[in-house]
Amino acid sequence: MNSIAEILERELEDAFEVKNKESLHRYVVFLAENIVRKSTYDQNIAEFRSDIKVLAETMKLGFESVDKRFETVEKRFESIDKRFEDMYRYMDKRFEDMNKRFTMMFTFMNIGFSILIIITILFKFLQ
Repeated sequence: MNSIAEILERELEDAFEVKNKESLHRYVVFLAENIVRKSTYDQNIAEFRSDIKVLAETMKLGFESVDKRFETVEKRFESIDKRFEDMYRYMDKRFEDMNKRFTMMFTFMNIGFSILIIITILFKFLQ
């Protein structure tokens, strides 16, 4: 960096009228200290790109694992849903069977009461 500072200082002295050499020297030293070499810049950029690639890959793997977990949960809910559907069909069948029994029972009761009424009417009529 010293060679860059010396070159800058000489070039500025030649290009401009210098009123205060110490001020020019401080300026050139400050400028030279804050200049980043291209190789350092390229190396830093390469490191950043590498870090970004690693981050992107890590995020991708994280999203894939979350997707797998969601798929597992979705399969579990599908199996639970299937069980509820099976229970619903079973209960529906049971209610249909019970409904048939009650309908048959009420039909026989009505027929029985009708026969009793007819027999009662016949006995009353015959007396």
